[in-house]
Amino acid sequence: MKIHRIAALFLSLVLTFSLAACGQGASSASSSAASSAAAESKTEEQLLAEENEILSANDALWEKVFSSMDKNVTETTISANYGDFLLSAVEKAKDQFSDEEYKTLTADAEKIRAIEEQIAALAPAEDAASSAAAQGTAFPKFEGSDLEGNPVDNSLFAGNAFTVVNFWFNGCKPCVEELDDLNALNEKVKAQGGEVIGINTETLDGNQQGIDAAKKLLETTGASYRNIYFASGSEAGKFALNIMAFPTTYVFDRDGNVVGQPLLGGIDKEENLAALQKNIDAALAKDSAK
Repeated sequence: MKIHRIAALFLSLVLTFSLAACGQGASSASSSAASSAAAESKTEEQLLAEENEILSANDALWEKVFSSMDKNVTETTISANYGDFLLSAVEKAKDQFSDEEYKTLTADAEKIRAIEEQIAALAPAEDAASSAAAQGTAFPKFEGSDLEGNPVDNSLFAGNAFTVVNFWFNGCKPCVEELDDLNALNEKVKAQGGEVIGINTETLDGNQQGIDAAKKLLETTGASYRNIYFASGSEAGKFALNIMAFPTTYVFDRDGNVVGQPLLGGIDKEENLAALQKNIDAALAKDSAK
């Protein structure tokens, strides 16, 4: 599993993350003032880029932390401050690291917590509310395209008994490693009236560089299932950009409603595939009961 506070490197707009915006937690007045002053001098885009740099600098260590996380963790379990969530994850996995590695990870998480406070100071309350609305039980309405330029919208859900939606990005190694497994899954679920859909967050807004890279990876791995994109500023875009752990895979019913808990981690792992199949079975049962 790969953590990616996406889009600062690829999109030209300032992103709003409700997980960062909904609260700063307890802090002293002086530290809040310092955070506000620092926030005024940097855009949210720059701050998110700093978070990415911190995680990338010790990528191997963080990969180990993320892979040790409970597969049942969901976005609702993530703290309002992402740094606090990372600190908790590090603490739970501390036995796997040397003292020096533990200190490094803790320091990284503390830095990210401070950055999150700066981001929170930047985010208007109405943006936070709008972003939170994007995290409901149904996939937000959208109009977009597949990677070949064909139009696509929410009607794709109505055409399937269930839809498996996988969120990924080009630089995520675990995401790329499961592309062939997702393609095999797509071939399997076709017979059940289902479909696998990919949403590569680097292709949002029709970002051509991201689209070209995604198409190359799909072709290389032999994956031919549909991948789609839409505007990053849409409610569907906000839904996608609020995904923090990659890959993440949802199952949606014919009405576009979420079935079960989202799966964090690749389906190339047997236990993950079993968890996903459980959601698929629930969606099928729900559809046949109509």
